[in-house]
Amino acid sequence: MLFYFVQRGETLFAIARRYRTTVYALVTANRLRDPDALTPGQALLIPQPGERPMPPPGIVHRVRKGETVMQLAARFGTTVPAILLANQLAHPEFLMPGQKLLIPEPPGPVTDWPVLGRTPARSANTPPAFCGEPRLRWSYRAGVSGGAGPSAPVIRYGRVYVGLGDGIYRALDQETGALVWRTPFRGSTDMPGPAAPATPAVYDGLIYLCGPGGGVSALEASSGRPVWQAAADEGLAGAPLAAEGVIYCGTAAGGVLALEAKTGARVWRQPLDGPVTQPVALGDGRLFAATEAGSLWALDALSGEVLWRQDLNRPYPPVFGELVVVAGGQAFDPLTGDLLWVRPDPGGSPAIAGESVCYPGLWVDLFTGEALCPGGQPSEEVPAAGAGGHLVAGGLHVWATPDRELVGWDVREHRRRWSVPLPAAAAGMALAGGMLILSLADNSVLAFAAGG
Repeated sequence: MLFYFVQRGETLFAIARRYRTTVYALVTANRLRDPDALTPGQALLIPQPGERPMPPPGIVHRVRKGETVMQLAARFGTTVPAILLANQLAHPEFLMPGQKLLIPEPPGPVTDWPVLGRTPARSANTPPAFCGEPRLRWSYRAGVSGGAGPSAPVIRYGRVYVGLGDGIYRALDQETGALVWRTPFRGSTDMPGPAAPATPAVYDGLIYLCGPGGGVSALEASSGRPVWQAAADEGLAGAPLAAEGVIYCGTAAGGVLALEAKTGARVWRQPLDGPVTQPVALGDGRLFAATEAGSLWALDALSGEVLWRQDLNRPYPPVFGELVVVAGGQAFDPLTGDLLWVRPDPGGSPAIAGESVCYPGLWVDLFTGEALCPGGQPSEEVPAAGAGGHLVAGGLHVWATPDRELVGWDVREHRRRWSVPLPAAAAGMALAGGMLILSLADNSVLAFAAGG
């Protein structure tokens, strides 16, 4: 049995890393009610190898008649060996109807859309194609709006998670649009008016909600049952980012906060030169954040240490693309912060696909910023800026225009493949399982399937 006495300024996350354990193990072994309420000199029991409890599993699934491990692995974006190992199954055929299975979080990127921009890099790029003209599969309309717009949707575990303008986060069945559960989001009472809900993040069986001007809540993604609440006084802003066991949130007070995903314990907080209301991005062990003061910061993802700072033309949300980090029309070296290239203000942040930086109507080279479209300019058929987000799916670039139109652009032939009118302006979009999900300014959600 090993005891450790807390030193001034230490966090559970730092202690867990030192002793090669987990925050969840420390919280469980010491029966801590508040993982952030540590005092210097406090004695902590350090679990030894073999006696460390594991965090709760990603998601629990009850097997239905006819389901196979291969089907479940494909549905939940994991692998057959991972499910067999997590459930100690000797053979994939050893399934019985009614049996409960633990579905582990996949080790690599999933084909779902679990955070804003799909990946921690916020690249808004997904391997599955979406070629045919969209067919409306279902629609969902919320009640009377409180005056705020909706969040962008995210998709995970066969469900669509979205916050609408009536102040309610919802989980909808991806195939049918049926309501699964709902919960009000918590915002600050000090805010001057209704604020749009931040786009949630879904990670390892939990959904993370940031109330505008308030704290962050973790709920079971399957049921909406509360798990923990934290950082109620931080004035959190922008969409949370979940990756590698940590939740990252920008703060309205100025800076970035990192929390342990399973418990809400504070990992670090780094003050910056202004509010961080835009989403942050993660790549190569670095966290990138743009402040309202007009600067881009690179922080060490584990410690929050400042690595570099650069000025921006406008505080666009950053996107990480392996060899560059792009904010609006500016590209920087992610290691040094050196400015690599500048494009005329494109009106938003890009998606990144391979060696291309993709703006609506214009693709440019990742390394040089030179235009890849014929003539070097966006096509005259479509506006250069999308109003309601955009994404790249295989050989198609999809965006919503300010004129309430959904456009599918063939990136190889540089031409419009299809366009679909929308009943209202789009707020955001996500693509998974062959379905394109849009949240609209009229407080509704539309689901499109690819046509033949």
